[in-house]
Amino acid sequence: MEHPRASALRRRFIAGAVNGALATALSVTVGASTASAATNDYRTMSVTADGSGYVLTNTRGGTHTFGTVRHQGNPVGFAGDIVGVATTANGSGYAAISSKGQVYAYGSVAYRGNPAGFSGDIVGISVTANGSGYAAISSTGQVYAYGSVQYRGNPVGYSGRIVGISTTADGSGYAAISSTGQVYAYGTVRYRGNPTGFTGQIVGVSTTADGSGYAAVSSIGQVYAYGSVVYRGNPAGFTGGITGISVTGNGTGYAAVSGIGQIYAYGTVAYRGNADPGSSSGGSDLRATIVAKARAEATNPARNRESGGTDCNFYTPANKGRACGNGWRAQAWCADFARWIWKESGARTTGLNSLANSIQSTGTWRPGKDLTGVQPGDLVGWKFGGTTGDDHVGVVVAVNGNSITTIDGNYGNAVKTHPFTRGTSDISGFATPAR
Repeated sequence: MEHPRASALRRRFIAGAVNGALATALSVTVGASTASAATNDYRTMSVTADGSGYVLTNTRGGTHTFGTVRHQGNPVGFAGDIVGVATTANGSGYAAISSKGQVYAYGSVAYRGNPAGFSGDIVGISVTANGSGYAAISSTGQVYAYGSVQYRGNPVGYSGRIVGISTTADGSGYAAISSTGQVYAYGTVRYRGNPTGFTGQIVGVSTTADGSGYAAVSSIGQVYAYGSVVYRGNPAGFTGGITGISVTGNGTGYAAVSGIGQIYAYGTVAYRGNADPGSSSGGSDLRATIVAKARAEATNPARNRESGGTDCNFYTPANKGRACGNGWRAQAWCADFARWIWKESGARTTGLNSLANSIQSTGTWRPGKDLTGVQPGDLVGWKFGGTTGDDHVGVVVAVNGNSITTIDGNYGNAVKTHPFTRGTSDISGFATPAR
């Protein structure tokens, strides 16, 4: 799916009930469920502060991470549905929550406890930028604040049901919203107005890091931007209704998600791919498939090394290189191997060709020797910008702190495991997979 940039801004500033004050952090989103024909319902997603990554989770707990958000695990063993997910500012952790209030904290998000004693269902969660606190909210407006999030009060007097909560980066404020568009701003979140004139229901709200702006979205994709959030367009052509929205820390970008996991990215949010509407194991399903495929090729004696002459290999396409006597083709083939792995795993291969540095043309390229945010399933490149033939590419299969392992084609004339340390001077950067 290419993310569309469509529709006209429908911004309304109307006096509305604004109550009390609370506190939590990070611009995230949580949405009420809408009818969906998909196998799995995606009700929530969250972007990093700079828009370089995002996470979305379906009702069964299948968690899909993209870009700089590191996959840490999927919720299991919960009652009800997973209805909310929120990432830290840099993607090093995230938290998910079920409709029954079970919190699942991953990575740099510190587990602080579960909401209890609420009426209705829990409908969302939002975490602080560093993961030191989080807030949850029920459909009847009961706010639960943990860690560095200060409790300030509950929404009252609304019609419909409460559908979402979003905190500031430091936990000093938050915003909640009802299905009929009533915004409740607390602490350092500045009230700017309520959405009006929409069709369907409002399904989510997301505030900037400092609370100077927020965005809301309706189930048919009408985006309402306020304060420092820049309006960029409305989602269109989706399936399953729009179910959530998340803005970047400064409001220069946002992303929305549909009921089947279609991502619509705007402004400074980089589109990285969609979730699998039929998967309950999480997105991670694409990355896991890539890793499994690469490992399988490394241990496949029928084709894991050159045969039939110099550079003769299984992975070069039939219309490339020169013919070998065994039916294979011959040319430098590290990029051919990487492209084959992504293609066979179901990842998009746009921009990839037989040159290692073609991974810079995928649309998901992130330069830098430190490989910040690299995950299994990514492609790492070396020595780009130098002499052609010295450059190289490999498929990431493991990340453990600064220790990274790739499986590379044409590595000593074979498919081999390649351990290395991030930050070495010849690393050029990495590209992330997308469907």
